[in-house]
Amino acid sequence: MMSGMRHDGEADMEDVRDIARARVLILSDGRTGAENRSLGVTEMLGIKDPEIVTLRPKYSSRLLRLLLPVQWLYEDFERVRLDVANFDVLITAGYQVSRVVRALKKDNPALFTVALMRPAGKASDYDVVAVEQHDAYRRADNVVVTLGAPNRITRDKLALEADRWRKRLSHVQGHRVAMLVGGTSRHGAFGVEDAKALVKEVAKLLKDNASGLLVTTSRRTGKDVTEALEKALKASGVPYFLWTPEDGGRDNPYLAYLALAEAVVVTADSVSMVSEAASAGKPVYLWGNEKAVPKKFRNYYKALGQQGRARWWNGQFTLRAPAAGLMDTLLVAGFVRSKWMKRVRSS
Repeated sequence: MMSGMRHDGEADMEDVRDIARARVLILSDGRTGAENRSLGVTEMLGIKDPEIVTLRPKYSSRLLRLLLPVQWLYEDFERVRLDVANFDVLITAGYQVSRVVRALKKDNPALFTVALMRPAGKASDYDVVAVEQHDAYRRADNVVVTLGAPNRITRDKLALEADRWRKRLSHVQGHRVAMLVGGTSRHGAFGVEDAKALVKEVAKLLKDNASGLLVTTSRRTGKDVTEALEKALKASGVPYFLWTPEDGGRDNPYLAYLALAEAVVVTADSVSMVSEAASAGKPVYLWGNEKAVPKKFRNYYKALGQQGRARWWNGQFTLRAPAAGLMDTLLVAGFVRSKWMKRVRSS
């Protein structure tokens, strides 16, 4: 059951003049990268305990999800519709779930809504829209444009996780390279042979330099690809640490990887992981077939390249670490706070 109750009275209005004290609901579509966008912004705003609801689609058909009215699409829609009046702020990331936000806003005009990533409808359907520069979306006074994806990466979190994991990762010495592996998506395939080639190409540069790999897979990687990846790592002769989502709740070293690695190799299917690596201030090497990547992804990667943050893998580590990581989350949070305060002052 959702928590949080809206109250009347001047004292209560004072409580929510600072958005950090507002009652916040995050609507998630279950994708880690999208949900982390919402969590990153809420955390940057100082919001300690947002409610998170993951909407479960009734249909797997992409066509049905586009054609059917939004109230028919999700099992939890009616419960969310009834409970949303208990919240001050609603944040989400993703096109489909933004349709739910738009419907809820229509029924609850006082609800302050924030849509991250390119949403459905017009910018005026929301209080704030945050889109990445490579997404085609009409600009407006309530639209903030970032280079990369907002996320949960902060210096404090990276330092904390580095300290927590340093001993456990001590066998991976020298020049540590993080390898972030996505998987097959509608934008392209990443199969067993790709996994073998990835490990072989990167490991051969590390083998003679007392260096090692910090490797993570994602939910999209797939069992067969993960098994091929692990087999290739064992045969590489390079020290490594591998974490997978199938590890049964085992502690996730992802942030420690980003803190401790000197460079990051990322499969180009994941804008979220690329953005997180760039936000950590690491040189980013994109693995994959550049021509097979969607044009908007290529535009983003090109912009990172122009800043000296990333380039396509060509068998060499040549980038220098940037002076600072991307600050897109801070930009979005500041914009959201300003729009919130403007509305509070006018109420």
